[in-house]
Amino acid sequence: MKIAAVICEFNPFHNGHVHLLSEIKAKGGRQTVCVMSGNVTQRGKLACADKYTRAEHAVKGGADMVVELPAEFACAPAEIFALGGVKTARLCGADELWFGSECGDMGLLRAAAQLTSPSNVPYQKRVKEILEEGVSYPVAMQRAAREFADEKVAEVLASPNNMLGVEYVRATEKLGCNMQLFTIPRLSSSHQSEELEGGISSSKAIRRAAAEGEIEKAAQAVPDFVFPVLSYKDPSAGFIAILKKTVLTCDIKHIFDMGEGLDNKIKKLALTASSQDELALSVKSKRYTFARINRLLMSIALNNTFTAARLKECVISYINVLAVRRESRHLLRTLARPAVTRPRDRVRLNIPPCLTDSADLLFKCCAYDYDDKMRLV
Repeated sequence: MKIAAVICEFNPFHNGHVHLLSEIKAKGGRQTVCVMSGNVTQRGKLACADKYTRAEHAVKGGADMVVELPAEFACAPAEIFALGGVKTARLCGADELWFGSECGDMGLLRAAAQLTSPSNVPYQKRVKEILEEGVSYPVAMQRAAREFADEKVAEVLASPNNMLGVEYVRATEKLGCNMQLFTIPRLSSSHQSEELEGGISSSKAIRRAAAEGEIEKAAQAVPDFVFPVLSYKDPSAGFIAILKKTVLTCDIKHIFDMGEGLDNKIKKLALTASSQDELALSVKSKRYTFARINRLLMSIALNNTFTAARLKECVISYINVLAVRRESRHLLRTLARPAVTRPRDRVRLNIPPCLTDSADLLFKCCAYDYDDKMRLV
């Protein structure tokens, strides 16, 4: 029996995710382990529902087991997100990695990974030259790619899920993982689309519709068991107060991914901001994207002082299991690290406080409390 991994957020779990899990099951002879972000996401926001609820949804939707991607990898640039996800998947015994992408073509993704490799000196030199014009890193990558490759390969770098796919290719190579990679085309138009498209819509569109009170419309894009989540309290409302307190009382200069001069700019603008998005919009620039600033603000709130070099070492000492199907409990025996399924496991294993704990406390302060216990579905 092969183990297929999916690196995900499920924020919220929707019909597109059901389609991906169904495609894996249709191949036969596989069980699916999802490596899911916990209470903080890659876009630098708190999740729409707690990690155990979202993990339970995934199992109800077709997954066999869901484990947590530690917060330091979950709220990080694509390269580090992918490294942490692939390493966790491998520690779960995964033979395969499946993901959705805009292009749905592994050949194009591998070509883009080869083009943008750190070892491609001429390409990297050109990226640096373009960066000096004050543009963001993603824009510089795309512009340089058009000078070194055909339009199809360059176009791959313009879409977020394609870029994650490129990073998955690189991560498996860097970590020496003997995993097969499979991608399927996304059914919705774009990961970034804010418009509902009926039964298959992006997570972003679903969250936007729910926030604007269009819950019945958003419900068309999610399984019935996810429906209650659409009316949950928006956790971002209380985040800005905690962020302001941290900015005022802590030295934020050494926070992970802090760009030159950004600490002073954030300190100056934080007091008058009424929300995380408002502050991020006032801080962003051509060089620093909205997503990067939001991740930075989340890192400040969590007091994340990891360095990129340390994160790229991919040190993972235990696996936090969020949910498992009753018939698939044998997967717990495939883990290459100790499994944590309840708080007393952490005491038994003598696990010290970590960034994921800070993320959980932040979520509970801004959203609601929940039991820290694996869901058996």
